[in-house]
Amino acid sequence: MKNNIEQITDFFFLYKYFVWEKDIENMINLYDHNVLVFDMWNKGHCEGLIEWANIIKQWLDSLKDERVNVTFEMIKIQSGENVSFASSIITYQAISANNKVIRSMKNRITLGFTKTGDLWRVTHQHTSAPIDYNLQAILDL
Repeated sequence: MKNNIEQITDFFFLYKYFVWEKDIENMINLYDHNVLVFDMWNKGHCEGLIEWANIIKQWLDSLKDERVNVTFEMIKIQSGENVSFASSIITYQAISANNKVIRSMKNRITLGFTKTGDLWRVTHQHTSAPIDYNLQAILDL
C-alpha cells in the first residue's frame, strides 16, 4: 500500500484507508509540516504538523475497538502545477466491534495541497457544517 499522495485523488482513498486502519503514522504523513487546519472540534484550529499530529493521534487512539468508515461524496478538484484544491462532503460512520453503525455525521471539507517534488501534501484543511436557525450544526447534509 502506498502512503503518499501522487495525485490529488489519492488523498481520498488514503485518508479513508488510514482512518479505517487507525494508521496514525501514515495519516499524519498526508499533511505538510506547516499545515493549517480549521477543525469543527475542540480548539477549532491548529497550526503546524506537531499540533495536528497530536489531534490525529488522540482521535484514532480514542476509538478503542471501534473503527470509522469514511466516505466522500461530491468530490471537486481544481489542480495546478504545484498548488491544488479539493472539496467534498465527508461522512464519518463509527462502526462497533460487532460491525454495527453506532453514530454517523457529515461535514463539508475543503483541502489545499502543495506539491514538493513528485508528492502532494495537505497544507490547509477546513471542515464545516451549515447551521440551522438555532445556531446548531446540521451534521446530516
